[in-house]
Amino acid sequence: MRSMWAKVLCVALAGCIGLAGCSSGGGAGSAAKNESAGQAVAHQPVEVKASPDKYTWYIKDYVGMNAASVGYTALDGSRRDAYGAGNIKIVYLTEDGTYLDYDLKSEGEDDSEADAEAMLKDYMVTAQNIAPNSEMKYTFMLDENGEEYDALVDGQSYDEIVLAVAPVGGRGSSVQPTEIQAAPDKYTRYVKDYVGRNLATCGYLSLGGTYNDHYGQGYIQFDITADDGSYVDINDEASLRSYKVTGQSVAPNSEISFTFMTDPTTGEEYSNLVESQSVESINLTVTKVEEG
Repeated sequence: MRSMWAKVLCVALAGCIGLAGCSSGGGAGSAAKNESAGQAVAHQPVEVKASPDKYTWYIKDYVGMNAASVGYTALDGSRRDAYGAGNIKIVYLTEDGTYLDYDLKSEGEDDSEADAEAMLKDYMVTAQNIAPNSEMKYTFMLDENGEEYDALVDGQSYDEIVLAVAPVGGRGSSVQPTEIQAAPDKYTRYVKDYVGRNLATCGYLSLGGTYNDHYGQGYIQFDITADDGSYVDINDEASLRSYKVTGQSVAPNSEISFTFMTDPTTGEEYSNLVESQSVESINLTVTKVEEG
């Protein structure tokens, strides 16, 4: 129970952070295909449906937007966009696997605010891996009386959205991110597509010293293999940013099944304490990003 209440506090804090840091994430754009010559097909904006209730939200149309106009940078350093009481993680996918630094500090600056989104402003969104108007469902945490909280999201059908980006005024991008199935419930998740991503955008460094990625209430641990056999230091952010993913040991959209712990007294299932899962680790093959 102590772990469960700790999670309630964490989620509540994350919600406050999201609201405090939120900037407008709406806008026109949908997953436009690119011609073989690399020129983007003219984009037809999609009108996104209005949310009927706190449980249902519809994925925005991001294509055509400047990358800096999408979402906000949260205090944990991730890029996110707000959807009702929750938010979704934004992952930028460049054609050559380079990392887009949206948390820059100007050289010599300490406390003063630098133009953290300067690099993002040079890129526009050309495709997204979840189609506009795809339904995102929320479930909410319960109090001790079984009543739902209004603002504490317990689970959601999408954890992230991948946005392919290309330089503003350029030839566009040939990258088409893989669409990942929505999670139907807390017991089922689907493996993400990491190929083409910069390694630093794949996960997070855990307190246990492993490189992981969130999957609902659980997580996957990454094993990393460089194509030249060199050691990849996951504790070094600069090292992670110098690699892009070329392969993964579990195919995208493979199903991951979760079971949850139960209260020994009541037999009731905890909503957030994973007992077991069908996939625990994924090996990522990586190569050095070519320097421009």
